[in-house]
Amino acid sequence: MGIWKKIFGKKPDKSPYLPTPEEPLDISFAKNFTSNGGLFLYNQSKEKVLYNFHEICKENKWTSEEIICLNQKLSSFFKIPFVTNNSGKLTHYKSLLINCEYLISNTGKILLSSKTNFNFDAPFFKDADYEIINENNLNKVISGFKNTDITSILVEAGPKLVNSFLNESLVDKLIIYESSMELGPNGVSWFKEDNAVEKLGFNLESSYKIESDTKKIYIKC
Repeated sequence: MGIWKKIFGKKPDKSPYLPTPEEPLDISFAKNFTSNGGLFLYNQSKEKVLYNFHEICKENKWTSEEIICLNQKLSSFFKIPFVTNNSGKLTHYKSLLINCEYLISNTGKILLSSKTNFNFDAPFFKDADYEIINENNLNKVISGFKNTDITSILVEAGPKLVNSFLNESLVDKLIIYESSMELGPNGVSWFKEDNAVEKLGFNLESSYKIESDTKKIYIKC
């Protein structure tokens, strides 16, 4: 029995003097944005982006002169004023256009499957823009997006599909969530050997706690 328990009883799970772990800014923004009624729109082309942008401006009665942007590339694309930290007061503007790395869309989905019969009432398909691809060659799947405006794909899958992407060298970033709970003998192993991530040429970029879990981000060397 530890000295803390002898003197004070049960040791608290978390010290009240430790700072509260903060979420990354982009994750915090996305959660606050959606909880306040904000919506992410899934766009497969620049034309669709511009169309939705103009529709949003029309709905809110904004003119292009009333919207500002802190990113010069985005400012040029949307043809709206670009401002810097030295631009002075900005009170006459009504809207701010920014980029958010966390989510391009929380409903755009691509399903890779060998099946042909799907339950379209399942949560995966609900309120989502989706595309079903019946193709075993992952390189062909990825090549199919070369002529689109999609610049990154988030793969959420089990060990078999994830390792298939890794073996084809189609992954440049790994995001791994580790739980403090043990799965026991019935747990499924993601990799056949220890330190498999490092042996595949990935370096740990960041690691931080999200409640009781640990989020680790690895980048391909």
